[in-house]
Amino acid sequence: MTKLVGKKVLFFSPAFFGYEKKIVNKLTELGAEVKFYDVRSVQNSFSRAVLKVSPKIFSNQSQKYYDKILDEEESENFDYILIVKCDMTPISALKRMRDLYPTAKLILYLWDSMKNIPGIEQKIVYFDRLLTFDLEDSKKNKSFLFRPLFYADEFISKAASKSYKYDLVFLGTIHSDRYNIIKKIDSFAKNNNLNSFYFCYLQSKFIYFFYKITKPEFFDTKQSFFAFEKMSSESISKVVEESNIIIDIEHPKQNGLTMRTIEMIGMQKKILTTNKSIQEYDFYNEQNIYVIDRNVSKLDINFFNTPYKPVDSEIYAKYSLKQWIIDVLGVGNEK
Repeated sequence: MTKLVGKKVLFFSPAFFGYEKKIVNKLTELGAEVKFYDVRSVQNSFSRAVLKVSPKIFSNQSQKYYDKILDEEESENFDYILIVKCDMTPISALKRMRDLYPTAKLILYLWDSMKNIPGIEQKIVYFDRLLTFDLEDSKKNKSFLFRPLFYADEFISKAASKSYKYDLVFLGTIHSDRYNIIKKIDSFAKNNNLNSFYFCYLQSKFIYFFYKITKPEFFDTKQSFFAFEKMSSESISKVVEESNIIIDIEHPKQNGLTMRTIEMIGMQKKILTTNKSIQEYDFYNEQNIYVIDRNVSKLDINFFNTPYKPVDSEIYAKYSLKQWIIDVLGVGNEK
């Protein structure tokens, strides 16, 4: 991608299961020079939880954090400044970026719904380019371009397999009503002799014990069913490769498709999902994707017995990490 060769990119993103590193690596592979910083001045789980409730608590800390970064990068001449989510980026830092790098293209990408990012409406005026993974947000706010997430290179499909170790797999963090939905799906799987695998991640054992005494669906659970260490992307890729159908359960406060869903496009896997908005996407095919409600009121065993139908090559390429970077930066669209 010659248009990124020698281009300087200042990249801010939350740490999110290593995806920020994959973006940095792909930018570098495409020829860009990248400076990366966590978009948040706090990284531990407790502070992030507090951040969701009251982001103003960390305003002074965030101000000092960004001041230090911009002091260090003051002499640079960036071509692109890409900020993901922007939940802890002070407006004063955005103003200073505008002053320090007047020729840089300032880009915001949201991989969360706007309603979950306090104060984002006041920040968008400082950006040249706005993109979101949330189709509904792009419909409500016409200044945002709709750009779904991506699959990384390790999720590019290998040779298609006709035999699978697992009929049904879930790999993800337990939140909201996810565990309740998984229990209902598992009941269907057992009744139909389906071989299933569940990797249910919780951030700590404290959270597990808190759920066990506060959430009825956790009362009869065993600690051994849950994982407290994240699974590597390589291990995830291996399990997915051995699977027929992947379960996707979106957060009830989000509309956009999860990273896991897009990764299944890359792996050419069938998807069982609660996210009805998937029916509006260009890769949707009812032979590959089965939409259920959160009560799991209906599941058809026939879906488990029909083969995957490959999507068009143009659509497949569209969701790659490389194309995501090209689309987000607007490479080739410069005036």
